[in-house]
Amino acid sequence: MLQEQTVGVGSSDMTFELADVAVVAPQSSQRAQSAPKIRRAAIMGNFPPRMCGLATFTRDMYACLSRALPKAGWRVVAMNDPNGAYDYPDVVTDQIPQNDPDAYRRLAASLNADGIDVMFVQHEFGIFGGPAGEYLIECLERLNMPVVTTLHTVLETPNDDQKRVMAALIRVSSTLITMAERGAKILREVYKVPDAQILVVPHGAPSRPLGDTERFKEVFGVGGQKTLMTFGLLSPNKGIETIIRALPDILDSTPDLSYLIVGATHPHLVASQGEAYRDSLMDMARQLGVEDHIVFVNRFMDDAELIDILQATDIYVTPYLTETQITSGTLSYALALGRPVVSTPYWHAAEALADGVGIICPFEDSAAFAREISNLLTSDEHRAAMSQRAYDYARPSRWSAVADSYVNRAAADIDTGKIAAGNIAGRPVKPERPRDYLTHPPSWEAIERMSDDCGIFQHGKFRLADRNHGYCTDDNCRALSLIALQSGWVEESATRDRLAYTYAAFVNHAWTGERFRNFMDYGRHWLDDGGSDDCCARTLESLIDTVRSNLPDDLRLWAKELAQRVIPQSENWTSQRSRAILIRVLSRALGHVGDEADIRTRIRELSRLLRNGLSDHSDGGHAWFEPALSYDNARLPEGLILAGETLRDQSLIDEGADTLSWLMAQQTCTQGGHFRPVPTSRFDQGGQTVALFDQQSLEVQATLNACLTAWRVTQDTRWKDEAFRAFAWFHGENDHGLSLITADGGCFDGLTPEGCNQNQGAESLLAYHLSWTAMMANL
Repeated sequence: MLQEQTVGVGSSDMTFELADVAVVAPQSSQRAQSAPKIRRAAIMGNFPPRMCGLATFTRDMYACLSRALPKAGWRVVAMNDPNGAYDYPDVVTDQIPQNDPDAYRRLAASLNADGIDVMFVQHEFGIFGGPAGEYLIECLERLNMPVVTTLHTVLETPNDDQKRVMAALIRVSSTLITMAERGAKILREVYKVPDAQILVVPHGAPSRPLGDTERFKEVFGVGGQKTLMTFGLLSPNKGIETIIRALPDILDSTPDLSYLIVGATHPHLVASQGEAYRDSLMDMARQLGVEDHIVFVNRFMDDAELIDILQATDIYVTPYLTETQITSGTLSYALALGRPVVSTPYWHAAEALADGVGIICPFEDSAAFAREISNLLTSDEHRAAMSQRAYDYARPSRWSAVADSYVNRAAADIDTGKIAAGNIAGRPVKPERPRDYLTHPPSWEAIERMSDDCGIFQHGKFRLADRNHGYCTDDNCRALSLIALQSGWVEESATRDRLAYTYAAFVNHAWTGERFRNFMDYGRHWLDDGGSDDCCARTLESLIDTVRSNLPDDLRLWAKELAQRVIPQSENWTSQRSRAILIRVLSRALGHVGDEADIRTRIRELSRLLRNGLSDHSDGGHAWFEPALSYDNARLPEGLILAGETLRDQSLIDEGADTLSWLMAQQTCTQGGHFRPVPTSRFDQGGQTVALFDQQSLEVQATLNACLTAWRVTQDTRWKDEAFRAFAWFHGENDHGLSLITADGGCFDGLTPEGCNQNQGAESLLAYHLSWTAMMANL
């Protein structure tokens, strides 16, 4: 009859603690050289007692890395699924509820404050919250340390959400680790990841001597028999039926055979249909008359037991039904223990079992499995030779070697400054061609001298704040956005915290219940009843930036409450620029403020109106949304690109990229090739002549933001180059060859025919600081 066992490990000499199994080699000199660079580290993934392969991998990875870095402090971050918390061991320092986006942001702030040198992420789409696990990006994009991401799944044909999240994950990771060459190939060909960002490291495996199986068979009640084994959470994709159908033919040549099917039924399967699938396998075995040769071990096994039962196995079989499994931990374990393997050609097996390391059979081909398994079982010599080849092949996968690879790569990322800095979605690793002017954050002295307890002054007279012109909401909301966007990764200060409340109070006071007032005199009297549509849209953007930030909870709650009141009033904003900014704002509000369906509907309508403008005014060589170019021009094509991304409409992305290309052609010096922003003197000329001055910082900021968005969405690296070209304008790559940046973080008010405008107003200096922030957050 069918057997169902609940067995334990036998004699004490067969029991191995995780440290003995996972990391047994002494530290190499290479590791010793790398270790001092990593004083504090973090690892994130599932963790036991949660029962899944990713949990045991995270635990084993932590064990081998902590052994490789014996002096390092560790943060171990465990993901909790919606079913609740777990009784974790003491090494787990943090628990993140899967579907709480704020928890991911708080984690980032905590890790930054703790001085973590490197973050190791175990990535699988199903364990993080949001569509395709996008909440993880909320954490990683805020970190100021290298992120080394191990990809446990690399999808060749991702859906739209998976593709979007994967693109963001690629950009925020300093290194992507895959456990098979096939994964690296997919990263290169499907996701266009450069080779320099990819590292192939095999799945870790234990180190035990290649030994006799018989003494282990006794423990599991199969002494004196030949054994097959399949391991893992039981589900239909395992292909167990293929082997059960093969058993009658195998038994003809090897009647003393037991097939061990080890593993609990997958929890999701139990939740939906109980043990119906396991029962169906038992019924199949009875119908074929092989029930006496099958042993179900119906529970989750820890590593020590798994290793023992693998050593009780003559042949390990993985008859999986599809090819798209990039890695199998138990296959790695089986090979490391010298087990002959017969498998279907899923990706990991096809790669690992080549050149005689194991045997491949076609999917669902029971006859082929019967033939190959019988040949191995009836030839001790053939089986022993394959066992030795498997053992030798797997030497690089020993946990100690795997730890060396991870530690040395992380140390190299620290050396080269590959830091995932910033909280703007879609931040890639640092640029391949770094510039000196991105190395250090600009000083805040200029912003501080331009601010008082009311807000930031609108204009400057040379370096002085010009009190004659008072304040404006446009600049105070930009200043609030700047602090929000830098929160959690640029060094904070008490002065900056105070200024955040000052700017927020100004914005709050500006709201009339219908729109934001803009201009206030030095005596703190409002000079208007309501600002322009563009001003209102920019101010709403600062609220969303605050909601998404690492600023204090009370500021984020204030911003969310006010944003919820402002968004309905935005229906009355009709300028094209405000529509484009609104698309940017609403796309960032998704998941934070408002109803998702309503927001997508609104973005669809706004993009339609933008498109209408483009259709109405494009004529011959004038591919634009308005009769003439004016200020903040690049916001318009950026709006189409962002709408296309959010609505998954490639035609919108293409139109936005095309119009941005046209705009960049207008903003390029034909002689030097440097960036030349659309000057104020061109605003009323219908785009028919190419005036040179005055050139304003605001145009540079809008342009590089749009180019960074285009790069993030299209993955076309020319947009990264265009962003660099625009940012270089501040530092002297312009028509006069003059830097506009001062040592105290100030910025001159643009370029005139005579050189730099020596005044330093809030708009210009904030445009520079926001531009630096965007570059660092995306590069």
